[in-house]
Amino acid sequence: MTKASPLMPLATFPAPRWVAFDAVGTLIHPEPGVAEAYHAVASRHGSRLSAEEISQRFRKVYHEFEEQAPERGETDEEREMAKWREIVARVLPDLSDTENCFAELFEWFARPAAWRVYPDVGEALSRLSSAGLQVALASNFDRRLHRVCEGLPGLDTIRVRVVSSEVGWRKPSSGFYSALVSQTGVAASQIVMIGDSWLNDIAGARQNGLQALWLDRHAGKNPASLPSLGVAVDEVLRCHIPQKAGV
Repeated sequence: MTKASPLMPLATFPAPRWVAFDAVGTLIHPEPGVAEAYHAVASRHGSRLSAEEISQRFRKVYHEFEEQAPERGETDEEREMAKWREIVARVLPDLSDTENCFAELFEWFARPAAWRVYPDVGEALSRLSSAGLQVALASNFDRRLHRVCEGLPGLDTIRVRVVSSEVGWRKPSSGFYSALVSQTGVAASQIVMIGDSWLNDIAGARQNGLQALWLDRHAGKNPASLPSLGVAVDEVLRCHIPQKAGV
């Protein structure tokens, strides 16, 4: 029996015309990592927590916020900043004054130098472009993402960027995906969402009529996930029908 494609059910979808990518964990990752960055900055502000302690605390606190996010749904720049302010305070409880530390960390992750593009991104975007497909970013970041992208070769040319704090809704809400569909100007079924979060990028997209591919760079053990962008692009191009000139 032929293994089912993660893009299924193909028979019910038209050929894709747009590919929307999640940002963090899909196209980019922080370098140094979050724990290392927090440790470096927090140490200057008087924290005595080790990088390992910070890493454990961050994973726990961030997971709790992500679990609450689908219930909150609505967002904006002010709410996103308040979220990160609270995360910093909870991850670094030994600081007497977290505000200056928060401000430095918030600015840290606004810098392109704090991020790296995964090695397979350039070729993936080039293949999609050569095939005539349009590309967008669809992220639960905030407006700092624009500054990050403008400073990273390859991402600076992606002009359609749907950012949750700007459209007022976080993935996986229908409000977010409605904004994505509106900005691409095509039917939801002609967009393939690619991301590393099952809830935000895959379930959310499919529930709103988009196609979706689940990228799992770290494990790749789930048969419904893909290990790299190259494999994801193979799936997209297998279904894509190039548009004829003048059509």
